[in-house]
Amino acid sequence: MHNNDPKAEPTEFKGRRILVTGGTRGIGEAIVNRMIRGGGDVIATARSDAPETSADHFVQADVSTRDGIESVVKP
Repeated sequence: MHNNDPKAEPTEFKGRRILVTGGTRGIGEAIVNRMIRGGGDVIATARSDAPETSADHFVQADVSTRDGIESVVKP
C-alpha cells in the first residue's frame, strides 16, 4: 500500500473501528484505503465478493436487506 497522500496522518483514525459499505470498488475502495492509511481498523462490506480488499475484515452482504445487515453486525 502506498501512502501518496501528504495530508494522511498515520494516527488520524487510530483506535477507531470504521465500516465502509460498498468498499470494494471505486470511491468505496478509495475510502477504505484512506482510512487504513490513517490507522483505522476497517471493515468493508459489499454485495459481491472481494478477496483482494485492503480492509482488515470483509463481509459479503447486501446492507439494503435485513439479512445483509444482520450478517454485518453479528459477532
